[in-house]
Amino acid sequence: MARVTVIGAGLSGLTAALYATTAGHHVVILDRGEHLGGRGTSESLGGIPFGFGPHLLQSNGPLAKVTKKVSRLKMVLGTLRMDRLHVTGVGPLRPRGNVKQASILRRILKANDRTHPAVSGAHLLSDMGASDAPASRFQALQKGKLCVVGEGWSGVVGRMASALDEVGVLIEAGCDVVSIENGTVHLADKRKLETDVIIVACGWKRAKKLLSPHWSEDEPNLQPMLASTVDAALTSRPLSQRHGIIDEESGIVILDYANIQPRMKLEGAFLSSVAFEREGESHEDRLQRLNEALDHHAPGWRQHLINERQQRTITIQTIGEKPAYDALCDKGILLAGEWVASNHALGDAAAQTGKDAGQHVPSALD
Repeated sequence: MARVTVIGAGLSGLTAALYATTAGHHVVILDRGEHLGGRGTSESLGGIPFGFGPHLLQSNGPLAKVTKKVSRLKMVLGTLRMDRLHVTGVGPLRPRGNVKQASILRRILKANDRTHPAVSGAHLLSDMGASDAPASRFQALQKGKLCVVGEGWSGVVGRMASALDEVGVLIEAGCDVVSIENGTVHLADKRKLETDVIIVACGWKRAKKLLSPHWSEDEPNLQPMLASTVDAALTSRPLSQRHGIIDEESGIVILDYANIQPRMKLEGAFLSSVAFEREGESHEDRLQRLNEALDHHAPGWRQHLINERQQRTITIQTIGEKPAYDALCDKGILLAGEWVASNHALGDAAAQTGKDAGQHVPSALD
């Protein structure tokens, strides 16, 4: 049995702790914040789980599997339907009542020709703006396996935290880790924690500072992909029955969770939208671009507003040559997070790399 310290209580850190505990190791989780979940968080406003823009997962992917593994209750998922996803200049990705056009679009999507607006629009949605995303999400969209989490990310995080609490894993919030070296975790409050294996499962910005002294070769060159988001609960349904609108030319995605997830039982709409960064564009201009797109594609939405959350700048994901989860295992360090190499992306990548790190603790032992 090894002493394992997990830095970060987001989706990757909680997953790593679950698998390391299952393997019989003694696990402690340290998180700088006061709330669990990292970027995978949501807040209930009027009974509606507000997050930070749309976040999709695969219904048969790593995050859904680990949640199912630790919880007796089934996840509340809503599947994106191709016939209700409209791409500007194309229409629905799988039109109903038009067999010929549906067949043409099916062939175009299968060929994955990104010069066609239907394909580039579908990728904008499935890949969340990344040009180097794994093919699994694009394929999942076409197979009806790309979903939204109707219960909110706090519900998913809560399931994991409850499972860890049941097996006695300590999760200590408000712990700011300033450095790691030779099996010792140094905290900002001058405390030191001796450990056998360290799993760095915080975001890349923070992980970069902790890991900089430990790279034997060149440090990974990862860059954040930034975006602006608007989430709004409305008394009306400006998208009608559509699941979403993808404006590929403008770099905008607008989804209506109320249409995608009927079990939310909303009389109006819950719009979750995102505008991806453009070179040379300010944060303010990007958010304004998103609001203008909402005015165009969801006319009148402001007049029917119940609650709203606008985020000028968030990091959607990281891009670049990502390190493997065991890239520093010879230093007693394993890596987990969306910024670690995986066949998945976003929340599914966090869960997959968390699982990899948690299951392979012995590889990092001296």
